Amino acid sequence: MTLPVPRLDDLTWADMMAAVRRRVPAESDGTWTLHAPVDPGVTLLELFAYLLEQRLYWLDQLPDALVVAVLRLLGLDPPRPARPAATVLRLTARRAGTAVPVVPAGTALTRDPAGRVVFTLDDGVAVFPLAEDAQPTVWTDRDRTADLQARRGVPLLAADGAPARARFTLPLTGAHPAPGPLSLLFELDAPAAAAPSWLPGAVADVPPPAELTWSWFRPGTDLCGPFEEVEDGTAGLRRSGVVRLHPPSGWTTRDSGVLVSTPAATHAAPPRLLQLAVNVSAARHLRRRTAPAGELREQIDAWLKLPGQRLVLPEAAERLVEASLRLAGEEWRPVPDFAFGGPADRIFVLDRAEGAVVFGDGLTGRVPRPGGDASVEYAVGGGRDGNGGTTANWVPAEESPAAVTAANLVRAEGGAEPETVAEARRRAAASLGEVTRAVTADDFVTLARTTPGVAVARAHASLGEHPGFPCSPVPGAVTVHLVPAVPRDDPDREDFVAAPHPDPGTLCAVAARLEQARLLTSEVFVRAPRYRDVAVRADLSGDPADRARVSAVLTGALRRFLDPLVGGGGRDGWPFGEPLRPSALLRAAQQALGDLANVSAVAIGLDGADPDEDCREVPIGPGDLPVLRAVRTRIVSAVEPGEGLA
Repeated sequence: MTLPVPRLDDLTWADMMAAVRRRVPAESDGTWTLHAPVDPGVTLLELFAYLLEQRLYWLDQLPDALVVAVLRLLGLDPPRPARPAATVLRLTARRAGTAVPVVPAGTALTRDPAGRVVFTLDDGVAVFPLAEDAQPTVWTDRDRTADLQARRGVPLLAADGAPARARFTLPLTGAHPAPGPLSLLFELDAPAAAAPSWLPGAVADVPPPAELTWSWFRPGTDLCGPFEEVEDGTAGLRRSGVVRLHPPSGWTTRDSGVLVSTPAATHAAPPRLLQLAVNVSAARHLRRRTAPAGELREQIDAWLKLPGQRLVLPEAAERLVEASLRLAGEEWRPVPDFAFGGPADRIFVLDRAEGAVVFGDGLTGRVPRPGGDASVEYAVGGGRDGNGGTTANWVPAEESPAAVTAANLVRAEGGAEPETVAEARRRAAASLGEVTRAVTADDFVTLARTTPGVAVARAHASLGEHPGFPCSPVPGAVTVHLVPAVPRDDPDREDFVAAPHPDPGTLCAVAARLEQARLLTSEVFVRAPRYRDVAVRADLSGDPADRARVSAVLTGALRRFLDPLVGGGGRDGWPFGEPLRPSALLRAAQQALGDLANVSAVAIGLDGADPDEDCREVPIGPGDLPVLRAVRTRIVSAVEPGEGLA
């Protein structure tokens, strides 16, 4: 039963006065006889009742500072500040030169003619010269450049655990040395759980799915070698990201080939490349500024030796995102609020609406003294204004050492307005129902599926299963079987994975999370699911007009019905350990065929065995999943209704 929310201020002034008047005769032994408002005693009672009513009203009112303090005590984030949008910019030099220009990190570019929406580069970019209208080429087992240009998704590495490699030829021109790293955007068709590296939700230290080696080569020659350093924002081609390759000395733009290889392609599914671009950097909706010393001096000199001091920053109203402060030679640090600050703590909070740095009151946060020098570096931006589509009209927002233009190759997204206290309370209330400890089997499943940075579509917790003791249950042991999220858009694609296995990085990430959440007496193991090969024979009555079409439709329907991700009656994956019932397969096959043919019987074979004529269900293990390997059809004579009856 849900308890009603208590209301503490349910006593009104009239109720209090009525109760007091009823008690006056008894409390005064009958000596107080005039109870009208003209009596001074009644006037005092009315005043006290009025004051008490105000105090009762305060009981139901929680100040924002108390709400924020409670959130922090619960280990939850206080109201989140404004979040800047992010995108990836490709830079192009306006004019060719003898040297490769380098655009430093922190360079501001804008797509807004008024210059209000400004993005800042996260990294410096060496803008290598590119051949006009030329595109990168991709070669795996064959030339895949046409698929890349059409964004059909190029499978780069196989997912069979064997050695694999992919070659790229970049449209670089000339013979220029490298003044900086070679920056490449790899946009992949990755699950939503694997957020691109430039977005706020990206996980910094997610384990890679395979061990990759990046090297360079000169097309048409035998010259090749490794890069000195690799900054892989894709986390081993798990997600979209920027890869920064640092060439060795002696490398020039004639060495335009890039080779990525692995001794064991252990991805859950081949990474699908949608876009490859050169001369890129992540950029965020921020613009960094330094407050003028003279303006700060005027405000500081006007301070009184009282609480409530603040520094209003120029052009920061409604746009302030972050700030760093040095006052009178001392560093001050930003905090979300003053609730946990002491009298001597040099802390401040940001007032985005006013664009100001606000100091404490001497009890929670130190009061700054007038006088002394001040230095404030801050950033403006953030909010929803930075979100938008792809455009090619980016120009420097201020004077830049290199004359460049830019285009954002992916949508600018992730920008959000500051969170209000009411929104933070709702978020905190929702988070109280989140699973943080692994106690029940459902807890293990939930924690495994929501592991940050990896895409786990399904999980099954087998209680008592211990890999070292397969024949008997072990108390306290839990084995969690994972099914990764892999594409299911087209089962006829060459890179379709019928029986997806989680990659080693996913297993490590989930195991690390469950290790932190398990009970002290639990022993947790994380494994791939056990797949059982299934062969099906379908008996068709009559003589179908198009037997090839019937076979194709039947195979596709049964493959979807038994699929570990989209199979089963609910189309959310075949249930772990669910036995195979001929009647269920017959129904799925007949629904798919419709009027093309009539299915009279279905026989099932498991693990290479011939399909059995027995109509009973075929059991599989508790944590097993089926995978369809073969479908055969057989034409049998039609049986008329009533035929064979005496």
